[in-house]
Amino acid sequence: MGSSLWVSLSGAIAQLREIDVVANNVANADTVGFKRERLAFESALETAVADLGVGRAAGAPGRVFAAQAPGGIDMTAGAIQRTGGDLDVAIAGDGFFEVQTPNGTRYTRAGAFALSPDGTLVTQNGDAVLGEGGPIGAGDGRLVIRANGDVVDGDETPVGTLRLVRFEDPNALEPEGANLLRPREGALPLDAERVELVEGALERSNVQPVAELAGLVLLQRAFETSMRAIQSDDETTQRLIEEMS
Repeated sequence: MGSSLWVSLSGAIAQLREIDVVANNVANADTVGFKRERLAFESALETAVADLGVGRAAGAPGRVFAAQAPGGIDMTAGAIQRTGGDLDVAIAGDGFFEVQTPNGTRYTRAGAFALSPDGTLVTQNGDAVLGEGGPIGAGDGRLVIRANGDVVDGDETPVGTLRLVRFEDPNALEPEGANLLRPREGALPLDAERVELVEGALERSNVQPVAELAGLVLLQRAFETSMRAIQSDDETTQRLIEEMS
């Protein structure tokens, strides 16, 4: 396989991955607390992919391939929308809710909470929302979240306080799906001491659908161009093989 084909193929793979990410962003334009994902790519010299069987003549300039680099999440705040819901709460500032999942502790900005059948405060996916002492719950079937993070029952008796955390490195988290974020290896949460909460409100997604769709069109065109280059290179290779046989 010619190295020019590898160049086109690496570009097509990168574009396809980015198309998937942008499409997921668009699909979550109305998801509460969703943060758009962004990818990054870097150049990889031909010598870095020599183990793939890509060779070049001695003294010839190395070709450059597209390689995915660590991306990240756009932590720009979404607009806050008033709902009046007792269990709706939005974070104004740098912070995350901490939730307990089957895969361990995860983080989210989605404050559209609910009550499980046993009276535990949970996310829309059924994961327990963590307070300073663990999951929060009450037996009377009604909870209200206050702006200071306190959770009270129907008699206004405090039953817990939401645990809010932050990360010094904005790239410390990566998307896991279901509107959850998981910490990268070595990332440790810190107490979010200065964060503010807005009770009876939700943070909207920070995705700008028009901009994402425009970018998606450009990516699809670039992918089609890469595929045409791959087809052209393949046809050239086939002709050379036929001429030599």
